[in-house]
Amino acid sequence: MAQVHQLQVEVLTAEAFQPFGTLIGPCSHAPDFRGLSGTQLWALDFHSDGRLQVGYIRVPYQPLTCTAMEQHYNVTQGFIPIGGPPAVVAVAPPTERGTLPLPDEVRAFLLDGTQGYIMHRNTWHSLDRFPLSPPHGDWVILTDCETTQDLRNSAGLLGAERTRTIDFEQQYGVVFTFRL
Repeated sequence: MAQVHQLQVEVLTAEAFQPFGTLIGPCSHAPDFRGLSGTQLWALDFHSDGRLQVGYIRVPYQPLTCTAMEQHYNVTQGFIPIGGPPAVVAVAPPTERGTLPLPDEVRAFLLDGTQGYIMHRNTWHSLDRFPLSPPHGDWVILTDCETTQDLRNSAGLLGAERTRTIDFEQQYGVVFTFRL
């Protein structure tokens, strides 16, 4: 029988999320560019060894339980909310190939719909963002075509050349739940 490990859902702030990535939203530092009309731009780091893919994903409402996480070696994936209720995501610090995160390293963040995020390469993350109410949450995903194709080629088994997956229940006997 799996041990239930409750994750206290944290407020998503730039400081709290810094070990895992950067937020997409208003910045506290000066803009990197100002247009003549007053438009301001803050540059965000997005890295990929492949071709950028911008996609639309719909995540169905589901139980607030998580056992699997994945990491991507060649891309810094980003997620931008575009509709639906607040959601929760689980993350763990980036690791090198061959090193798995420990259950105590996993954290959960509340995605309130006002900002997105870009994860550092090799950051572990839950396979989904978990909407807090039905019917679903909608997101724009920034990834690369090669990672998507690699996952498609893995026949749904997860864990291909560009992605590694861990099942915490199989590896450690742990199931995560989220406490709001």
